Amino acid sequence: MVKNIILVTVMLLFTKQLSAEDELTINVGVAVFKPYSSIDPNTGQCVGRGFDVTRQLLERYNIKIKTSCAAPARIYRSLSSGTVDLSLNIKSTLAVQDKVTFTTIPFDALILNFYTNADKSNGNNKIASIRGYDYNGSRDRLIQQGFEFVDVSNVEDAIRLFANKRTHYLLSYAGPFKGYIENEKSQQKLLILTNAITELLLTIPTHFAISKASPHHDALVNVFKELDKAAIEQKYHVDAFK
Repeated sequence: MVKNIILVTVMLLFTKQLSAEDELTINVGVAVFKPYSSIDPNTGQCVGRGFDVTRQLLERYNIKIKTSCAAPARIYRSLSSGTVDLSLNIKSTLAVQDKVTFTTIPFDALILNFYTNADKSNGNNKIASIRGYDYNGSRDRLIQQGFEFVDVSNVEDAIRLFANKRTHYLLSYAGPFKGYIENEKSQQKLLILTNAITELLLTIPTHFAISKASPHHDALVNVFKELDKAAIEQKYHVDAFK
């Protein structure tokens, strides 16, 4: 199982306290992607591990965060315009190339799986996927193999397409897939999802992405350089392959 890099307690010992007048508030936007980001059904607020860790890392720098979560394409546009100051992403995402500065130390690592419906009677070559996701080059490779992608706006809709047998295949990261199963009430859909044939394709590091259009870009770059240095000096690493 992928382990989130919870270096907060130790790493904060190496951070410097800024004075009160240097306090700032940034907008952290993450695509809806459990367990990192989701919308609380009761409050409508964006919550998740990605926000929790970010808040803990930055609070000693007197940096507060506002949270936002949306479809990936919208987050990408917000990063490009500077509306979102900070996000989480993988370095190969085409939509943010040259639009962000990535941190050196990974935040976590994502497991990318290729799911196949175990029932071959209604097989087709369609793959449920998220619009705008390149999946670290996996999309192009699968297209070259003759697969057809059915793109939707978010991961839950993609999994739902697969569970409803609209597609025979699903390209998804393991975390959201597991989260969907834990909250699915339909026994018929659960049967399809839990019996799906799973093929591990990649384990991909994810990093903090700082918008180059953000007015706080340089300040955030300096903060994360300190955090990166602290992590390197303490010989921390991504414990993602166990």
